[in-house]
Amino acid sequence: MNIRGEGYSVEYEDGVIRISGKLSIMLEDYEEVEEFFEKIVESEPEKLTLDIKELEYLNSSGIKTICVSLILEAADIEGLHMKILCSDNYTWQKETVPTFKELMDNMEVVFE
Repeated sequence: MNIRGEGYSVEYEDGVIRISGKLSIMLEDYEEVEEFFEKIVESEPEKLTLDIKELEYLNSSGIKTICVSLILEAADIEGLHMKILCSDNYTWQKETVPTFKELMDNMEVVFE
């Protein structure tokens, strides 16, 4: 499963969601991404990795979409372990992503 837009991509394979590029679309345009996350969560994986190491920019609508449509939904799956792979190269990731751990007990945030 893949979503490609102008300057960004969202891909899913073998329990890993990879988001790369600059994701700064309007809130209403995140509907496709929300549905993408919904399908993944509905499959009830045991492990889920969100790899955003190559995500240079994410606007506030994107942060909301990840928090509400992915993390909070995944938190409802009993026993699911979630890992978020981040890059030390992007200030927004260092400042924002660690707060995602407050949304889910079984989450690990890794900076590389």
